[in-house]
Amino acid sequence: MPDTVMMSRGKGKEGMRRRLPPMLYGMERRTQSGLEPYIPSPQQPWNRRRVSHLLRRAGFLPTWTELKSAESMQPGALVDLLLQPVGDPAPPASWVGALQPEPTTAEERNAYRAQNAAWLDALRAWWTERMVDSGMNIAEKMTLFWHRHITTEAGIVLIPQYMFQQNALFRSYALGNFRDLIKDVNRDPAMLRYLDGAISVAGNPNENYARELMELYTMGEGNYTEQDIKEAARCLTGWQLDEFTSFDATFSPLYHDTGNKTFMGRTILGRSSLDGRFEGDEVVDIIFEDASVAKFISRALYTFFVYDNQEAVDGVVVEDMAQLLRDNDYDIRPVVDALLKSAHFFDAVNIGAMIKSPAVFSAGLARQLAANPGGARLVADMKTLEEHLLYPPTVAGWDGYRTWISTTTYPWRKSFAERFVTGQLPGGTGQTPVDIIAWGKSFDNASDANQLLDDMLMLLLPVEVSASRRDSYLQTMLGGAPVYEWNIDAPNADTNLRNLLTRLVAAPDFQLH
Repeated sequence: MPDTVMMSRGKGKEGMRRRLPPMLYGMERRTQSGLEPYIPSPQQPWNRRRVSHLLRRAGFLPTWTELKSAESMQPGALVDLLLQPVGDPAPPASWVGALQPEPTTAEERNAYRAQNAAWLDALRAWWTERMVDSGMNIAEKMTLFWHRHITTEAGIVLIPQYMFQQNALFRSYALGNFRDLIKDVNRDPAMLRYLDGAISVAGNPNENYARELMELYTMGEGNYTEQDIKEAARCLTGWQLDEFTSFDATFSPLYHDTGNKTFMGRTILGRSSLDGRFEGDEVVDIIFEDASVAKFISRALYTFFVYDNQEAVDGVVVEDMAQLLRDNDYDIRPVVDALLKSAHFFDAVNIGAMIKSPAVFSAGLARQLAANPGGARLVADMKTLEEHLLYPPTVAGWDGYRTWISTTTYPWRKSFAERFVTGQLPGGTGQTPVDIIAWGKSFDNASDANQLLDDMLMLLLPVEVSASRRDSYLQTMLGGAPVYEWNIDAPNADTNLRNLLTRLVAAPDFQLH
């Protein structure tokens, strides 16, 4: 039975059911390369282009310094570096652990809501800054992956501390154990509030989370029954929240259904969970005995890192990823490690084949042009481009792929990119433009027009341009002068480089990575 995704029928915007197409096998595959390790060859050389491909997919686009540093490393060593664990970032502010008194008057309630809204804005800006500052490490990219896969909407949760805790949870499990992550999500305060787990009690269990746990987070539709949803919901009753006394969820035996349940053909004995073993954990353990889980999450990882066209997911590679995941007891790190070191990942058909998501586009611009306008500005840009962090459009998250670009968002992408160069949006607010001369001098040999152009093209575009297009870019950079007269310190160099950069960020393939 083909994998499916059900958009929310409850929380968030409602959507129509969309069925994921079958994966491609055998002769239908885009390429015959697989999960076997990539070995450089004359046909598939380890060069600056493939180094850039790896850094683009594992992070938020490389800087020139990072690209130069990485190209001296072998593929496996570079992946090892990208997957190295890093320490937790400093929190956005002390409010993440600050309890507030419960408001009792209308004025206090309004002030409380306004304060929480401001803190949620600060949280989004803080996270975006983490993306810009992520360096050569995959942690923030994986945090974004989990946020898109296990969605929670701040507009429903409303408590910024809960959203911060969930963001930290995803970061802590960036490459950790998928099964353990799901067990923690069972009792995550943001999720309990988002999908009504905090009001799910014995005698009146709420099925929202139980359904999405199986349908969207672990298995996909067709691998469980409606009765399984009902029984899982009973197992998950009893979790309570009170943001005025603690930011942790507490388990209340009084509200838990202690009767026996039959879930996916297995009996779960009812109990109060005072022994520390929760029935919800048993639900997860039973789910993870099903082979569909490994395939489901492997497909999600494939579309995140390799190619996000659901019509062209490589079934052979995903099956191998799923087997590796099961062999490693659902640890994510070995699977991502193998994928990013694979011949399939580095195959030419997958280079420059993905559209930049708004997060990659916006944070990547700030990184590559060394012109960070600040997290709040980038968050606003992402929202306009239809990836509002912490506000997924449905419980199924964002569709991605070609939906990232539309007749509405493409002009804004072009304008936002040009604002980095010129400092202004047409008729709107602006920002400090990139110091184009300093940026140009950051490349290896700014005095050589041809090398400078080639380095800029390598950094900003994912695939090589034609000779005629390159020549056109060179003429823009020279301003009509002969190449031997190029001088980056000349009075007209600022204008010429800015004109060139404006053309590059407006190019259709600038939208790819």
